[in-house]
Amino acid sequence: MSTIAVDAMGGDSAPEEVVKGAILAKNQGVDVILSGDENLISTYLGSEQIPIVNYPQVISMDDDPAKAIRTNKNSSILGALNLLKEKKADAVFSAGSTGASLIGAISVLGKIKGVTRPTIATVLPAQDREVILVDSGANLEVKPKILYQFAVMGSKLSELLFEIDNPRIGLVNNGEESSKGRELEKSTYKLLNSSELNFIGNVEGKDFANSKVDVFVTDGFTGNVVLKTMEGVARLQMNMISDSLKENLLKPLLTPVKNAMSPVRDALNPNSTNGSYLLGVNGLVIIGHGSSNAEAIKNALLFTKRAIDKKFINKFSKVSNELWVQKI
Repeated sequence: MSTIAVDAMGGDSAPEEVVKGAILAKNQGVDVILSGDENLISTYLGSEQIPIVNYPQVISMDDDPAKAIRTNKNSSILGALNLLKEKKADAVFSAGSTGASLIGAISVLGKIKGVTRPTIATVLPAQDREVILVDSGANLEVKPKILYQFAVMGSKLSELLFEIDNPRIGLVNNGEESSKGRELEKSTYKLLNSSELNFIGNVEGKDFANSKVDVFVTDGFTGNVVLKTMEGVARLQMNMISDSLKENLLKPLLTPVKNAMSPVRDALNPNSTNGSYLLGVNGLVIIGHGSSNAEAIKNALLFTKRAIDKKFINKFSKVSNELWVQKI
């Protein structure tokens, strides 16, 4: 059975919501190990039997990630990563500090050969298919060759997840013309345009909804703003639709209409999947929302289990060969 090492102390409502989510996931067939303060975790486990490894130190969202990883060797995220390295787990999940997860994963697991910087890839709903956003928050400042590597990793992820041959790559910019953007985007455009990737050009914010491309490439600062904006707009839309239905529909019709809308609500709800891939490290690491509640944690662990079952990381590691197709 595949096992997920969970950073039980990571997240705004950890460890309580993380433990509750782990219990929910366990009841749906997910095998987990909790890494964190054993005494504190036990108070929320109650009579549930879930293994715990005692790593009592906590890295908060406000801590400097690099310094925290160096000085907190018994932190819960490092405990989870060590379980993966020692092959006592098949994947790691954390809703804690993204920076700590990134730096910890590089330190403990190492990078895939050829990868300069690992990146975070998030699967997003679109008009007629799911698409990938990379980077959604790991690297705030990058160079063109780094964005090229993100594009390669995003393309490989799209191939594996969605079985798409030659995925379409778009560079997020403030206009479609090749002359648009900062020097970063202009230089990256030239690099991608001369590569063997299926690069279709610049894409704008509006294109996230229409599946114009399969992979949206940008820096982590822009990507995270895009991600959080989409989540906020999705919540606003669903609330507005719900309020309108309540005001304009006869009560007997309200429930069936709301039930019909539930697939849309689930697709737009970040808690429904709550998992992003940390690409470029030697192991499967999934990043969750810091604000995750128990339901979101459960869904993230189910998401992680599906990635394990697909043997995703074994296939993805072959990306290193493709990074050398074009010397940069």
